[in-house]
Amino acid sequence: MQTKTILRYDRLRLSVNGNPRFRFVFTDGSTFDGTSDAAWAYAIGNPDMREGSTVDIELTKANRIRIMRPAR
Repeated sequence: MQTKTILRYDRLRLSVNGNPRFRFVFTDGSTFDGTSDAAWAYAIGNPDMREGSTVDIELTKANRIRIMRPAR
């Protein structure tokens, strides 16, 4: 698990299965992509997960976000 601060996120074109995709840019310059599902809907709608928020993220082996939640 890594702790990072969100600088911004951008909505990308739809994934192959039609789910929205997002690219998150963090204050350390790193970027990671993810596809919207119930967890992403929570992340995008949660005021603790907006720009400037500190989050804990877990990445897949393909360097995509598996889990993102407010930092503990």
